[in-house]
Amino acid sequence: MSWSSYHRESRWSGFVRFLRRVWSFTWKACLTLLVPVLLAIAWYAYQANQFDLAEVTRMPARTVLIDREGLEFGSIHGENRRLVEYEEIPQFLKKCLFAREDARFLDHEGVDFLGLARASLRNLKDFDFTQGASTLSMQLARNTYDLREKKSLNRKFLEIALTYRVEAKFSKEEILRSYLNRIYFGSGCHGIEEAAQTYFGSPTARLSRGQCALLVGMIRAPHACSPRRNLKGALRQQAEVLARLVATAVITEEEAAAIKDSPLNLRTPDEGGLESSHGSRVLRRPLEIVLSNAQITSGGLRVITSIDFTVQAALEKMVSELALPIGCQIAALSLDPRNGDILGVVGCREERPTGFNRALDSRRDLGPAMIEPLIGTIALERGHLPIAGNPVATGRQLQERDAIQLLSRFGLEGKFQQGDDLYRGSLSVSLLELATAYATILQEGSRPAPVFIRELQREGKSLFRRPPAFYPAFSKHARLEVIPRYLSGLSLPKTDLWAAALSEEQVSVIWIGFDRPKRLQLTEELRETIRRKLDAISAK
Repeated sequence: MSWSSYHRESRWSGFVRFLRRVWSFTWKACLTLLVPVLLAIAWYAYQANQFDLAEVTRMPARTVLIDREGLEFGSIHGENRRLVEYEEIPQFLKKCLFAREDARFLDHEGVDFLGLARASLRNLKDFDFTQGASTLSMQLARNTYDLREKKSLNRKFLEIALTYRVEAKFSKEEILRSYLNRIYFGSGCHGIEEAAQTYFGSPTARLSRGQCALLVGMIRAPHACSPRRNLKGALRQQAEVLARLVATAVITEEEAAAIKDSPLNLRTPDEGGLESSHGSRVLRRPLEIVLSNAQITSGGLRVITSIDFTVQAALEKMVSELALPIGCQIAALSLDPRNGDILGVVGCREERPTGFNRALDSRRDLGPAMIEPLIGTIALERGHLPIAGNPVATGRQLQERDAIQLLSRFGLEGKFQQGDDLYRGSLSVSLLELATAYATILQEGSRPAPVFIRELQREGKSLFRRPPAFYPAFSKHARLEVIPRYLSGLSLPKTDLWAAALSEEQVSVIWIGFDRPKRLQLTEELRETIRRKLDAISAK
């Protein structure tokens, strides 16, 4: 073998040995790295598996209050949220959302690795987590399970693991619907439907293109860019969304300009629709009787109430417009004698009521004019004739103990005074008790059970239903020959003014006085105004 031949073989064999060493190092290194990677994947998969996927579509909607004519007039408990179905989401809103938040939403399986790679390079450049590259699915997972930990690799890996579970469980339509129903849009609005109603007075399905772009633009900064706090900022976000749509050839520049120029029709905060603070507040108490605290606070109930919003609004308007002495309070209540429906309640002059409701919780003396129909009824029940205009003389025909028992049949709980003072109206009653008593007279002795809630529904299923109920109180022969259509009078110490308008369909009662009783001085003009307004409410 020549010297040159030996030299060439030596060089080749050295190169082979080098390749073998590189290969050996590479697969050992890969194996060394693969083990912790697989362990990490298993760990985050285990962590993600601890979360209940049902939470993705289960969200706390608010409890809405429906009046007896089917109008929504308020809400209580739960978050300020109304849910929207996928079919109600406008196509243009979807295009805005994809363009701004997740261009490949319909194509990826939860994680956009191209976007994630770009964000990772930017984060390395900035030496911080300035870019997140979260898809809509990842945002849904983060918001559903409240992953509020500061941006970190640990949170991101857990978010990714959860996102894969979400994508495996739900369709793209379900993910998009849950996302829009869950995210926050500022000004107390949780979900797209509540935002649409609050900002524009419109359901999601009827949003204009400009409104869609503005709402999508708010998603990244719902507090800072709420149109009620920062309209200029909200419009800047709208412009960014439209610019993105132009860049992706979804719309033209001319279309974007036309959308910017179109009116937004923003509602002002005082355009509150059918919201009624007094009507909403008063319903918390009966709800707490029917349901457990957990059932109430979880929200999502549809409460079919006895309230008639037209009557409720009229009572509130009357209370706010009456020119009363400084420090004087007022309460009003209307009831349907035919079934016991409480049509409206106002417990104070304040626009935002407290827990103390003077129509339900306060008891004050009646006075002769207001008690006379009651005394006349109990006299007829015992076979005596009422003496018109003289309840004391009428009452003296009865035994005092018997008279108190008969008055109790009206639903009055007292405190009852004795002797002639009782027949003069020294009897402490609430507005609800008095309205029920007058309703009993109108119903020929059958006392209706007052009711606030007729039915409770959740997800279309009835949880509770209460039909009208009546209790026999007096014989039909005890019905007054002439039932007064309007009553008004002061209590004996002249500290309380009462007034009532009676009809076959409605009993409306009002009380005026000071919380710490003192003599009232009311003009005849004010009394005539009260009569006129009560008559008008009773005719509704």
